[in-house]
Amino acid sequence: MIEHLREKLKNIAADYAEIHFEVVGGSNIDLSKDNVENAGNFKTVSGNVRVLYKNGWGFASFNEPEFDKNIELAMQNAILCGKSNSQIALNSSPVTDEIVTSFEQDPFALSLKDKYDIIFGYNELLKHPKIVSTRAVYRDKKIEKYFLNTEGTYIKQTKTFTGAMLMAMAKDGTNIQRAVESVGEYGGLEMIAGMEEKAEKVRQLAIDLLDAPKIEGGKFNVLLNPKLAGIFAHEAFGHLSEADFLYENPRFQDIMLLNRRFGPEFLNIIDDGSLYPYAGYTPYDEEGIKGGRNYLIRDGKLSGRMHSRETAAKLGEKPTGNARASTPINQPIVRMTNTFIDNGDKSFDELVSSIDDGIYAVDSIGGMTNLEMFTFSAGSAYRIRNGKIRELLRDVVLSGNVFQTLNNITAIGNDLVHYGGLGACGKGGQSVPVSTGSPHISVKDVLIGGV
Repeated sequence: MIEHLREKLKNIAADYAEIHFEVVGGSNIDLSKDNVENAGNFKTVSGNVRVLYKNGWGFASFNEPEFDKNIELAMQNAILCGKSNSQIALNSSPVTDEIVTSFEQDPFALSLKDKYDIIFGYNELLKHPKIVSTRAVYRDKKIEKYFLNTEGTYIKQTKTFTGAMLMAMAKDGTNIQRAVESVGEYGGLEMIAGMEEKAEKVRQLAIDLLDAPKIEGGKFNVLLNPKLAGIFAHEAFGHLSEADFLYENPRFQDIMLLNRRFGPEFLNIIDDGSLYPYAGYTPYDEEGIKGGRNYLIRDGKLSGRMHSRETAAKLGEKPTGNARASTPINQPIVRMTNTFIDNGDKSFDELVSSIDDGIYAVDSIGGMTNLEMFTFSAGSAYRIRNGKIRELLRDVVLSGNVFQTLNNITAIGNDLVHYGGLGACGKGGQSVPVSTGSPHISVKDVLIGGV
């Protein structure tokens, strides 16, 4: 079949074409306090053919491997749309590769009941008289992906992903607080083993937040923990660096100029699809482009952006391995993979001791961005007084302008951590797994909402 499809692609009268085929199977379990919301196994089969002809894309998706039929259909669609010269970055050398991720404990060696017992045990640890709601989620999946294109490239990827999410919500009158922990990477059951301590920590933090005071609003020097700093880099800056956004937004093309300074010289923000085993691991994107380290900000200056083949050609740059789709039913768009702030040279103790009066903001339970403006709710926070972490705070909301905030970074720690989990990044009606990461970072004059 592979040789047949190679021959079909070789003879197609298109500027570029590719074939995707994917088989995914796994287990989903969702528990909510005393209820089983979902428990089952699944398997999906899907694929697509994309054809570019005279700058018009033809796309045909399918659930049965009727390749010849869909190659013709996609070609017909492309001919209908094609009106001008195609703009796409092409590779002169074909790629042949096979990717297989590893695991220590095979999740598919366990029955659904065995997996249920694991997540049920964690859910029980979340319960407490002050906890009004819990949520415990288990996920595993095995993905087999096949890719061919008119350049002669053939890539097969077999990846196994396992993860879990724990949430506890506490309530005292109108005061409602929650805490969340999520883990998930390419690997097996070892990813979710030994989460008893995490479950107890989630439960206790939700309870403790009920009695934590609020803070008066104002501008503060803030120490962001790695999870919150990583989410900031992803949400507030990463999306602005996706080239399909830039191509469609002339105003931001003028702002996001390469070599323009966006932060101190010790600031480096990177997107790297080759980082294994993190949730955004994308060794090859949906267009057969190899993932790798891509500096978005290097030494404080804008160094690059994330591209598909098409956006790279339109902006006169190189593809970066960031064309991604949630399933083969969807067409790929420019997406982040593993996006993080790189290490600086300060220890955690040095960062804390340098702040006389400020806030230590930890994790995130939500937020929003609107172009360069952002708002994030910290999962929890602590007051810093005289270089020491003091009392727990609740309902701490950080907001501001991303460009001003990047320039206000005063120090970066040396304790980089990557976070994946079951969360996914949404854009254009699609959600793809990503990871974020950062060391601790200090930022001056952050606007904090309060009482």
